Amino acid sequence: MRRWQWIGMVVSVPLFLSSVVWQSGRCAASVYEARLLEEEQQLWIDLNRNLIGSIAALSNRERAARSAERLGLVRAEAKRRIFIEMPAANNEGRSDG
Repeated sequence: MRRWQWIGMVVSVPLFLSSVVWQSGRCAASVYEARLLEEEQQLWIDLNRNLIGSIAALSNRERAARSAERLGLVRAEAKRRIFIEMPAANNEGRSDG
């Protein structure tokens, strides 16, 4: 019986050590991937911050008026505008949204 225990230990110790090394490698790879994802996430956050700033700047009325003036656009007169009225569709004047 002693012999089988000895053989079991000789076989199981290298298996255990190799599984520890394998698991450590997986952990290191996961940490590396998490860092890459965090860096990419920070890039997206910065891009979104810049886009929000651009939207705020472009939605400024004075800037829009200057841009329209620079492009030669003029405000449509009342006689050139088309107004469309649609009757309520059986929902007592409420919108469908």
